[in-house]
Amino acid sequence: MTEIINKTYEELKQECAPIAYKEIEQFFARGMLVLVSEDLDIIDVALVIQADDSQQINEWISQEKVIRVHDDYAVEWSKKETLLMAVTAVPWLLVQEIDFHK
Repeated sequence: MTEIINKTYEELKQECAPIAYKEIEQFFARGMLVLVSEDLDIIDVALVIQADDSQQINEWISQEKVIRVHDDYAVEWSKKETLLMAVTAVPWLLVQEIDFHK
């Protein structure tokens, strides 16, 4: 049996990094790529998913702050060679668009 290891905020923060969409598009193809709204902290979202807090997750989903990446995003990101912030929250790969104007 595989043991799931919960990570701390700091551990997830160290793992969170920018990555080109082309390098992670296989996660989109598998339906495992999740877009996190820019007004949420991607690390906080990873922690909530890791804790399996379904109430908070469902609230974000209903507010469309956490969504599975759909074709429109994938096509746009592929064309523009977009860089995204990414962190793993097993089994998902969370991504967030980078605002270079901040």
